[in-house]
Amino acid sequence: MPPPSGYTAQQLIFDDQFSGTLLNRSKWSTYLGAQGIRWNADGVLPFPYSGGDDVARGGNDLAMYGPAQVSVDNGLTLTAQPNTNQWASGYPWISGVVTTMGKFTLPTTGWYVQIKAKMPNMTDGMWPAIWFMPAVAGTSVNELDGYEGGFVLYGPPNQVVHSTYFVSPSLAVANNVKVSAGLAAGFHVYGIQWIPGVSITIYLDGTQVSQVTEAEAGSIPAEPYEIMLQLLVAAGDLRWHTVTNSSTPTSSMQVDEVQAYS
Repeated sequence: MPPPSGYTAQQLIFDDQFSGTLLNRSKWSTYLGAQGIRWNADGVLPFPYSGGDDVARGGNDLAMYGPAQVSVDNGLTLTAQPNTNQWASGYPWISGVVTTMGKFTLPTTGWYVQIKAKMPNMTDGMWPAIWFMPAVAGTSVNELDGYEGGFVLYGPPNQVVHSTYFVSPSLAVANNVKVSAGLAAGFHVYGIQWIPGVSITIYLDGTQVSQVTEAEAGSIPAEPYEIMLQLLVAAGDLRWHTVTNSSTPTSSMQVDEVQAYS
């Protein structure tokens, strides 16, 4: 991918085109986590698995995560499929995630991350996400969801760019924009620009689709973030997201390249 508008190749600080057939373990971990801690549902899921709370404990993601659901073949694929292991009663799906936790941290001075990806069909429960969490313990837990798919209140699920900035401890600023592109029909470039003290701006194929300012958020503090690419499977109800059914197929989120600029 060429640099985004306003940036040069000299500002590139991270790049992975997922060449070959092996994940670059110097850049990626295959488990969920933040601030140096693997999320294991309070000890329920042993390494190398990860996940949040299951539905019985209030979770809204039907999936647990395992490294076998992450594959590389001149591109990254995260695969969600029905689960058959010993934790299937609590996590009826198993899926893939990669994060830069323990490998790479975005600078606190500001950054632009762009990701060329093809999303799964999101009409029956698939919930792909490009998001960012603090990489270092002791910083504010301000979650940035640069893109989440499958939300139903704002247009066809495959045509909504949803983003949210959660300002610790309780404020959430969300944007939902219907776009003409079919996000599951082909590859698109998702851009997220984070400038502390100023704004968070979301782009699709180089065009701005939404923005949160410091005034709207109340605070966009400087803190180190990690990159997180995840294919969740939504639980819950029809009010906020599509849900699975008996014919929901194995699905995948495909990624061609990930870049970060300072």
